Amino acid sequence: MKIRILRKDFSRNKIITATLFVFIMLAAMLVSGAAHIVVTLFGSIDSLFTRSHAPHYVQMHAGELNQADIDAFASSNELVKDHQTVSMLGINGAYIYLGDNELSEAGSIVENSFVMQNHAFDYLLDTDSSIVQMEDGEIGVPIYHMKQYDLELGDSVRIVKDDFSKEFTIAAFVRDVQMNPSIVTSKRFLVSDNDWTALRDHMGEIEYLIEFRLHDPDRVHEFEAMYQASGLPQKDTALTYSLYQLLNGITDGIAAAVIMLISLLLIAIAALCLRFTLTATIEEDYREIGVMKAIGISSRDIRSLYMVKYVLLAVLASLSGWLISRLLGHLFTQNIALYMGLAPASVWNHIVPALGALLVGSAVVLYCRFVLRRFGRISAVEALREGVLQTGERGRQAFRLSRSSLGNVNLFLGIKAVFSRFSMYGVLCFVFTLCAFLMIVPFNFLNTIQSPDFVSYMGAGRSDIRIDLQQGEEMEQRFNQIDGYLRQDADVTKYASFVTAAYQAENAEGTYENIKVELGDFSVFPLQYVNGTAPATEDEIALSTMNAEELGKSVGDTLTVLAGEQERTLTVTGVYQDVTNGGKTAKGLLPYAPDQILWYVVNLEVADGVSVPDKIEEYHAAFSAVKITDMDDYVSQTLGGLIDQLSLSVVLAYGLGIAISILITAMFFHMLIAKEGAQIAIMRSLGLTAADLRVQYITRAMLVLLIGVVLGTAAAVTLGQGLAGALIPGISSMRFIIHPLASFIVSPLLLVAAVTGTMLCVSMSMNKQKLTLTAQ
Repeated sequence: MKIRILRKDFSRNKIITATLFVFIMLAAMLVSGAAHIVVTLFGSIDSLFTRSHAPHYVQMHAGELNQADIDAFASSNELVKDHQTVSMLGINGAYIYLGDNELSEAGSIVENSFVMQNHAFDYLLDTDSSIVQMEDGEIGVPIYHMKQYDLELGDSVRIVKDDFSKEFTIAAFVRDVQMNPSIVTSKRFLVSDNDWTALRDHMGEIEYLIEFRLHDPDRVHEFEAMYQASGLPQKDTALTYSLYQLLNGITDGIAAAVIMLISLLLIAIAALCLRFTLTATIEEDYREIGVMKAIGISSRDIRSLYMVKYVLLAVLASLSGWLISRLLGHLFTQNIALYMGLAPASVWNHIVPALGALLVGSAVVLYCRFVLRRFGRISAVEALREGVLQTGERGRQAFRLSRSSLGNVNLFLGIKAVFSRFSMYGVLCFVFTLCAFLMIVPFNFLNTIQSPDFVSYMGAGRSDIRIDLQQGEEMEQRFNQIDGYLRQDADVTKYASFVTAAYQAENAEGTYENIKVELGDFSVFPLQYVNGTAPATEDEIALSTMNAEELGKSVGDTLTVLAGEQERTLTVTGVYQDVTNGGKTAKGLLPYAPDQILWYVVNLEVADGVSVPDKIEEYHAAFSAVKITDMDDYVSQTLGGLIDQLSLSVVLAYGLGIAISILITAMFFHMLIAKEGAQIAIMRSLGLTAADLRVQYITRAMLVLLIGVVLGTAAAVTLGQGLAGALIPGISSMRFIIHPLASFIVSPLLLVAAVTGTMLCVSMSMNKQKLTLTAQ
């Protein structure tokens, strides 16, 4: 009997059943896909770190060091398993030419270093995840550059400075556990020992990576405190194993989170559709339910008759979604495969995505059981006497044609129908709200992070050009040269110089840890603060959100800082957002000694009408050994990998938003027109044409869509900002940089076009509506 009922129901409600199937299938596919990304990401990170023997603690240092002191510290520390000091030769991008590119890397924000293969740990791997060795004349190029410039094996890399020129052949593309992620702006090129020595003799600045592997990686913070108290070199950033894991996983992790958010919205939409469908089915079968109850069939048995359809639907749709996610799995994980390599598949690669699909199917079944509880409240006597479920609709008297200012009767009747039964149309309205939210949030998130104004989330004010001077023998001399040049440059309307110096700050445990403080005039290019303001005196300091959280400080608190040998108590005046340097930075006006300086930054703004690219070219000619960046490109170069991943999510979100609006509109109004068959027949007999009725139904759809789009847009720019900001470490409060055309015109128009087209197709069925009335 159940099979016969199923066949009859499927043949009678093809559109409704197909729509529900697609919603559940898409939700299962995306949940399974997001789970597949997460499992693959964790496995690939673990495999990359294991194969490369990643260091547990790394102290970057620019300047002189005594290797004997480091060796003595390591040998006397029981936590240390192994250690090494890696020499990196930093070469200015102006001297590097990749592939057939006639332009150098002068305009890139990437800091390029040339290294030899390590012998103890921290190995650079090829695309087969094997430790790679370079012969003389060969070079291993970072994956980032391969993707950025479409490089291939056998292409050339040229290093040219003055009379010195050396050409390398690309023999491998290397994965680097420390500098792999696109969000990390430092990259390591791998060359042979002989070639490295030849390059060092002609150019570059040496920077060191003092690396340690520990017996117990979980004690890395204990070791960090020991190292910082040792007096050993620490004139730059310190990095830990967990931070490397975070940096390697952040791009794909955010993509997985966005996909999971989309899938949760789909599940919510599927639940609303199920509720509407089940409610409509109960109304339609109300008399039959009363008959079954009257002859002694229990509510539980009646519920099981309806449940069998939705259990079967949930199982088939979830299974289909899981299978599709398996077939499309390579699309979800292609970025992971490129940058980290895919780890050998474990049992979890199969179980977790399947559990995700199973979770979706189970949620659907449980929700159906919840909705069908109302069978217990149906009275057999009431059902047989009334024949129709009483919905308690109200508000009909509020809409009278005689009081309406609308000249068109069909528009009036369409609007009246929506507000008279808004509890029913509210389901459709909420789905349209979710569709608008689904389309607008990922787009605004993408638009925000690729906007030049996103620099405010990178701890800097908005300017036209940024000049970076890294640690080196002539750094201060170059800085003074640039400062003098800018003072005389009539095209420059304003500029500000900043120096970042190393200090130590007292943490919540009462010990001191390294802190990088940027010093300068912060009023020239003001920064947006989450709380408070910029420091104005030597006794004030502003902290990035991550530093403030880690140090346990807020605006108005005091922070003890070691400036040289002197303790200074500073007042925290502001907290700002910064995703650079691991999110841990600070700003102040402290005095500093030359040996504390880590790097210089100069921001400048040019006059209207002055070409920024031409100005950058002029500065490159004048200062060939510094990094000069157009701030419009600074963000896109830093977050290029994340932008690529989010671009795919935006396309997915728009496609799903339009598809959902079409499916839900078709399902809703197909059921509604069938339910209102008698009413349609009455209106046709009174002389209304099919075109009149079509206007009424399209008016209903457009009114509900309008309300939904307004609510969805409002939610996107409020709730959406909080969701997006939570995805990026270092950002506690994000304000979308909204694209008005896309958010307020293109997205709504796409939904309007989709819904209107669907309504025209669905309303065609009214042409075939019979003009017969059946007496109840």
